Amino acid sequence: MATKYDRIWVFVGLLTLGAIIVGLAGAGPVRSQPVAQQAPQDIASVVEETVSYQGVLTDPAGQPLNGTFAMRFDLYRAATGGAPVYESTTLNINVSGGLFDVALPVPQTVFDGGPLWVSVIINGEVLSPRQQIRPAPYAMSLRPGATVRQVATGTAVRVESTQGIGLQGIGQVYGIYGTNTGAAQGSGYGGYFESTTGIGVYGSSAALPTSNNLYAPGVYGHSQHGVGVFGEATTGSGVYGTSSGQGLTGVGQSHGVFGTTRGAQQGSGYGGYFASNTGIGVHGRSTAPSSGNNQFAPGVYGYSELGAGVLGEAGSGGGSVAGYFRGHVVVDGNLFATASKGGYVVDVARNAGSEPLTQGDLVVITGVTDPVLGAIPVPLVRKADAEASTAVVGVVDAGYRVDDSEPARLLALDEAGVIQPDDYLTIVTLGAFQAIKVDASYGAIRPGDLLVSSPTPGHAMRADDPRIGTVIGKALDALETGTGTIAVMVALQ
Repeated sequence: MATKYDRIWVFVGLLTLGAIIVGLAGAGPVRSQPVAQQAPQDIASVVEETVSYQGVLTDPAGQPLNGTFAMRFDLYRAATGGAPVYESTTLNINVSGGLFDVALPVPQTVFDGGPLWVSVIINGEVLSPRQQIRPAPYAMSLRPGATVRQVATGTAVRVESTQGIGLQGIGQVYGIYGTNTGAAQGSGYGGYFESTTGIGVYGSSAALPTSNNLYAPGVYGHSQHGVGVFGEATTGSGVYGTSSGQGLTGVGQSHGVFGTTRGAQQGSGYGGYFASNTGIGVHGRSTAPSSGNNQFAPGVYGYSELGAGVLGEAGSGGGSVAGYFRGHVVVDGNLFATASKGGYVVDVARNAGSEPLTQGDLVVITGVTDPVLGAIPVPLVRKADAEASTAVVGVVDAGYRVDDSEPARLLALDEAGVIQPDDYLTIVTLGAFQAIKVDASYGAIRPGDLLVSSPTPGHAMRADDPRIGTVIGKALDALETGTGTIAVMVALQ
């Protein structure tokens, strides 16, 4: 069927991208000294966000038309049918010698890489068929899956935004994926991000708190042979983590989190610095098996070539302490104290008697056996059972067994409070201790009385004028009659 109008047109416009892409590709900066980034070009103005549509309008006889015509331009996803994805307003277009040029303000979101057809309506008449919009040859590089390449030096792609997002990536696997294909090991960047006023890289994850979300972090770093995440700062923090849960989590075959300081000034800087204003600055925990030499699988391990492996420092507050240990502490080496001590002192011994020992028993020396910790000899002991024995050596504290590691270690006994013959134990040799077994049948005991061994096995008694070498210490409690347990200040003399 003949129509009132005929036309020939060419769609030659390109939509601006809301950002300016300039520059050339090339080698990236090395890690130790990032090179200066290419300065952005000064742009006086930005091209309009419009599509230029040009065409020729003729009558059915092929004669060019002249005059002003009411035109509309609609965009569709298909050649026929469907609803328009864009509808222009009615425009009064001047046609001269059949030629016309229209600037269409099409939203940039319409051009997402999908197919498009344009439908032209002139003076209310819809022209048919719709015309497919095809890309200009070099605009093909902006289609989904396309690659932008350059072989010269400089920047492959530069994206700038004055107020919003310079570059946004959305993907099922990777939103943005960068790789460095340079031959020099340890140089170049798969992705390089820099900020002069804020955050260089911000990572956020909204993964559900199910399964192992260690692998759904805001930022994930992995390295085959180096460091998963490397943070470096000249005046601030190389890596700073804050969270309502875990600020920083590290998992590794060798080191979960490894920190080092490379400052030139000795004794300054921190390989890792952890602070808490409400709880624990550093919490170390190890679930390594109890077999073998687990002195190298501790919750916290400190080592220093020339200084202190672990340094604990107390604040000025009255309740502050440099170190607090809950449980038994083993020192394999010398122990020095430059200030006052608190609590009691124990030594390792072995039960050489024929009957079990329990806490509070008074014991005497019967000999010596091989060391279990370093080169310290281990006394052989048994219950004291003679009056005012000069062999008294201490009061039983707790029982232990020796494991099979190298060097050996003492482990607390499973049996509550019972130290069988040949078991190891600790005996209190100095200081205030909570329990010593006493027998007041040989005289009522009052605080300050000197105590010596009694004929009652494992028990002490009061001595009014004891011989030198028989005193185990001074009573801190009183006992009028019979046998019992009191606190004692152990002081062998």
